[in-house]
Amino acid sequence: MIVPRKRIPLAVTVMVAAALSGCGIMQSDADRVSNPLTPEQSKAQVMDAAHDIVTTLNINVVEAAFWHASCNDQGDPPFRGQMRIAYPPAASFAVSDTEIAQMVQQLRNSGWTSDPGFHTHGTALSKANVVAVFGPQNVSNPNRDIELFGECRDTTTTKDTKGRVERVTLP
Repeated sequence: MIVPRKRIPLAVTVMVAAALSGCGIMQSDADRVSNPLTPEQSKAQVMDAAHDIVTTLNINVVEAAFWHASCNDQGDPPFRGQMRIAYPPAASFAVSDTEIAQMVQQLRNSGWTSDPGFHTHGTALSKANVVAVFGPQNVSNPNRDIELFGECRDTTTTKDTKGRVERVTLP
C-alpha cells in the first residue's frame, strides 16, 4: 500500500501519541497495592501463621526458613513474606498422605479454610490472609514441608533490600 507523503507525518504523529499516552497510564504492581505492609509486617504475618501451625499440630520442626519473595517474575515490588517449614518424613507415601489429611483436618478445626484459588500440587489452606501448602512426600527430599505465602502487600522491599534466606526458630 502506498501512503501519500502528506499523510506520513500525520500517521507518525498518531502512532507516537498513542505510544506515549499509554506510558502515562501504566502502573507497577506496587502502585496498585492498597494498605501496604512493611517488611517487618510481612515477616510477622507468615511467622505468626507458622507458629499457629506448629503449635496446633505439635510438629517436630527439622528446619524453618523465611525470605521475602517478589510477587512477579521481574523481581520487582510488591513482595511477600514466605516460609518453609521442614518436618520429618513418614514411613511411606501412604502414611504421609494419611498424616497430612489428619493435619489438614486439625487446622480446619482451628480456623484454617481451603483455598480453591491457590493452585498447587499439595493441599492449600488459608487463614488471616496467609496460604499454607502441604507438599506431598517426595523421594528426592529428605523431609516433608509446609510452605507459607503471605500477602503481596510489601511495597518497600526491593531486589536490593530483600535480603537472603533467614533460618528461623519455631516452637
